[in-house]
Parts: sequence; C-alpha cells; structure tokens
Amino acid sequence: MKTPPQRQRRHHAIARPVTTLILMSLTAISCNLQAETVGVPQREAAGRSDPAEASSNSSDNALEAASADRPAARRTPPAVALPAGYAAAVRRHGITWEFSRPARCGRYVNGDWWVIGPIEIKNITPASYADGPRIRHGSMINPSPRSSAQGYDSAMFGNGATGRYDRKANVALNVSPEQPLPLAPGSSLVSTISHPIAGQLPQVESAAVLTCVRAAPSRDAFRPPYCGEDKTPRWSAADLDLRKFAHLEAVAGRPDVRDLVERFERTWLDHLPGYTGRYLHPRQNMPDYGRDLAELVSIGALALQLDIPASDKRPLAIAMVQLGIDTYGIVRGGGRFLADGGSGSGRKFPLLLAAHILNDAAMLQVASTRKLAFGEDVQTFYVEQAANGEWNRGYGGYGPEDADLPEWGNRHADDPSQDRKAWTADPYRRCCTANVWHGYVLAARIMGLRDAWDHPALFDYVDRYMQIESRGHWMRGWNPFCERMWDRYRRDF
Repeated sequence: MKTPPQRQRRHHAIARPVTTLILMSLTAISCNLQAETVGVPQREAAGRSDPAEASSNSSDNALEAASADRPAARRTPPAVALPAGYAAAVRRHGITWEFSRPARCGRYVNGDWWVIGPIEIKNITPASYADGPRIRHGSMINPSPRSSAQGYDSAMFGNGATGRYDRKANVALNVSPEQPLPLAPGSSLVSTISHPIAGQLPQVESAAVLTCVRAAPSRDAFRPPYCGEDKTPRWSAADLDLRKFAHLEAVAGRPDVRDLVERFERTWLDHLPGYTGRYLHPRQNMPDYGRDLAELVSIGALALQLDIPASDKRPLAIAMVQLGIDTYGIVRGGGRFLADGGSGSGRKFPLLLAAHILNDAAMLQVASTRKLAFGEDVQTFYVEQAANGEWNRGYGGYGPEDADLPEWGNRHADDPSQDRKAWTADPYRRCCTANVWHGYVLAARIMGLRDAWDHPALFDYVDRYMQIESRGHWMRGWNPFCERMWDRYRRDF
C-alpha cells in the first residue's frame, strides 16, 4: 500500500480551462476545423458543440510533437458530399476514427459517437505504434472489468508493467487501409492517447468511446456502458426526473455548474481494479486518485441539490448519469473498486444517482447487492461480537465497550486484520476517505437514497467522523464547499 499523499489542496476539479492554452489553440483549431467536420452529418456538426474537443487540440499537438519518430500523420482527404447522416470519419477528444467507407453515425446525448455496423476502421489517429520497445495509443473493444491486463500502453503501471500489457487486446496496433479493424454491432471501441513519457501516473492522457450498433438510437439516448457486449440504448435523457433534486440555498464556495460539466463530460476510464487502476485514469478526463475523484463526485452531487434552474442542472445530470451507467457496466460485468486507502471511493453514488432519476430497478439492485464492489462499503462496519466471543473477529483491539460502534477499516470486509481501533493508527482514515465522502453521503440523504444505498454503517460512520474531526481542518473536509453544505444541511436530512 502506498504512503498517503501529503496535503496539497487541488483546485483543478472545478477550474476553467487556462486562457493562455485556449489562445495557443486558436491557430490549430482554425487550421483543423475543416478536417474536424469532414464527412460529418451537417446536423451533427452544426447542432451539437463540443468544447472539450476544441480545447484538446493544443494538448494533442504537444503530445505528438514529443515523439519525433512516430509515423507521419495521415492527411484527411478533402471534403466530399455524403448522404445525410453519413460520415467518412468522426473525432472525439483528440481521437479520430476513419472508416473504410462512409458510415451512418450520430451522437448520444452525452456527445459520444455511435456508428451503424458492421463497419471497418482504416485509420485511428493518433495511430498505435511501437516507440522502441513501448507500444503507445492502444485501443480495446469491450474491455473486461474482471481482467487486470490492458492493451492501451505497454509502459502502464511503471515497474509493474511486466505481464499486464496484453498485445492481443490492443486492436489498434497496425490498423491501416490495407489492414482495417472490423467493428461489429455490440462493440465499444475505447481508444486512448498515451503520455509521451513512459512510466507516468497516469500513463493515459485522453480516451474516447465509439459505439458500434445495429440500429440508430434516439437523439436523447445515453451511451451504453463501454464494458460488456449489450449496447441496447436502454436509457434516455427524456426519462430523467429532475424533480428528485432539492432546491437548497447555496453556501460559500458554490461551484460553477458549467465547470463541473466539463469535468464530468469525458469518459472516466475506470475498469482496471485496485490501486494501479490510477495509471489508466486519463489525465484530461478525470482525477487519477480515488480521494480526488470522490471529491469531484461530492461537489457534483451537492451542486445538483442547489436552487438553480433545471436547465442548468440538466447538463450536469446528463454527464453524471452517463458516469453512473458506465459504473453499472463495470460492476455488472464483475468489476470491483477495491478498498485500499482512498483508491476505491466515489463510484457508488453516480450509479445510485443514475438509477434513481432514471427509475431503473435493475441498476438499484446492482448497487444494493454488490456492496463489496465499492470501497466505502468495504471499509465501513459496525463492531460486533462473534459467536466465539471475539470482538471484530479478534482484530483491531475492540472490546465490549465498542459494541455497535460504526467504524472504519482500510480493507475491512476483505482483510479485517488491518483494522485499528486507535483513531490515528491508519493515516488513510483521515487523509483520503471520509473527508471526501460526506458530500455525496449528504446528497444521498437529501435525495432519500439512504435505504437504496443499503449500507447504514457508512452513513453512521460519516456522522461520527464529522463530529470527531475539527471543523475547518482539511482532514474533516477536503473541499470547503462540501464541508459547509454538511454543516448547514445535515441536521435537516
């Protein structure tokens, strides 16, 4: 287990894109504007803006310039007239997929692309290639959350890379017009841009998903999960019940909802289990560490409860519901967010949020029955006496005076031998867990999701934690806005 990070408050979770970076991007964006929309259906190119794609140009160019020996980029062919709804290529978050022939395609409500198949992809940009002994910019189809191997970058996991890169899983390697990649309906093609330097944390800079389907979904359909082979468009933004959000007066430090949308709208690539999953988390898409990921979820969860117009909440709700749908796919496919310090936090609330405002019973059932899939549920428990008379199975130093105490253990459900009764014995108790949990725990209370969460020990432990720790200290509240919301509204819910 890694040493817990030192205190260093991170404001990037709700920061606007840097003005200087945008100015540097203007030339590249204007030069590439024609290429961005070549062969794209007119209503899609003009009808749905994608600020994340525009802002990614300068960073993409910088990444590719860092490797001078990579294959020369292929020039996009001149624009040609295509039937309405067809495209020769589509682009998302700096990644371009070029088809062997024009294909019918469009966007899901979150902005990600779908394409009707079967099709062949003749180019993926940036291309996956061998950079010396290293393979970069890989793609996978329907990645399995049960596997700890990946096909995105052979340098991922640093010194632990050996044996965890699966060359066969990288479907982007050697793709060309002469050797196109076949894509069948029921496929999610997850493509990545690698960091130019090996051994980075994270190793991935950006990721995007192209979903191959048999028939066109509705324009307000959510993208199906990128894990698993079922790409049925089961969920629609038309079904979102925004009335389930509260309308509370904001406290100091209220976030800008538009900034939050930018932080949630990109795919959170999160299917690798355990601490080393941090290497996979794309730097431009999501925070890499579970504590910071959970902080952002808490901020978003509470922002949705503020007294702001539904039209402002809707884009954030769409982005967070899409995250919940992807989490549902991971957990339904056998994935877990392992409890190990702060690494496994923050994933259950988006799933519950999606299930609740979409009125989806199957998603609610997964959240309830797969408790050991989520870090918070694994780490929180009530101190109990076993049949043999031992308290907490003999671990942690607990006794009769601790009966029914809501408590925390680093890997309690998986390994109770690491439980410690002393409040300061394990630094992860205070640095990286409940000091970010309280935001979405409060949001769950506000939305009436305590029973649906189906793990009361978490809620009781967070109450205890917030009473013990000193108000205003970062070990109580990593994010001041969330801490103020707790202090203002916990007594009401």
